[in-house]
Amino acid sequence: MKKILTAVALSLSLHINAQEVATQLALGGADYLDTYLSPEKYRGFEGRFISEVLRDSRKRPVSYSLTHEGMIATTDNRAGTASELSGSYDFAYSMMYRTSLLDGKLRLLIGGMVNYNLGFTYNTRNSSNNPAQGYMSLGIGPNVMLRYDLPLWGKTFLINWEARMPFVGLMFSPNYGQSYYEIFNRGDYDHNVVFTSLAVPQLRHHLSVDVPLTERCALRVGYLGDYRQAKPNNLRQHHYYNAATIGIVIKKK
Repeated sequence: MKKILTAVALSLSLHINAQEVATQLALGGADYLDTYLSPEKYRGFEGRFISEVLRDSRKRPVSYSLTHEGMIATTDNRAGTASELSGSYDFAYSMMYRTSLLDGKLRLLIGGMVNYNLGFTYNTRNSSNNPAQGYMSLGIGPNVMLRYDLPLWGKTFLINWEARMPFVGLMFSPNYGQSYYEIFNRGDYDHNVVFTSLAVPQLRHHLSVDVPLTERCALRVGYLGDYRQAKPNNLRQHHYYNAATIGIVIKKK
């Protein structure tokens, strides 16, 4: 098995001629609503650690993107009488067709992505009645990137914009008035796996600028907007996030 995995990894590496690894930190404001826990909106601070890898194929005009994202947030209701603690892990994999415009200065990448999310929210006010909510979802949809090389002050700055929007998917959710005790202890299934679609749209986009530090290293600064919402089982959920991002990009050839 080890030999097989090594051969697969070697085969994949032979088809990659460029790789870009970005490690970033996102800090910003979050707006949460989950009517399973509370009819109130909760607003506060959210921080994220983001690891992104972008690989270009050697033989075909195809690029592959992998994103790992860890998040933690603390929020309060309007009256300041309760707070929520949230955390999640998010993974996205994209495969995109790559084309060049403007003598190669502008690259357009467009394709599809698979997005997986696993997380939780704990409400400090609900000590015995629905104190926490678990999240698990899988989404499929388009992924688009625009990358432009901007010559400035004798250097080349990279302006990068990426957007992805899940079109369809699946998510876990308790039904209205259903407790986690009924789901897991009693095994009472009640439409706890539901479909998601564009009827309740979601969007994640990231605009950034790479400031070159060396030939293969750059400082990346930008803005991240992530807007997720759902209406499973007569429950309303949303998670809106706006943040500044900063990190380091290493480019390998």
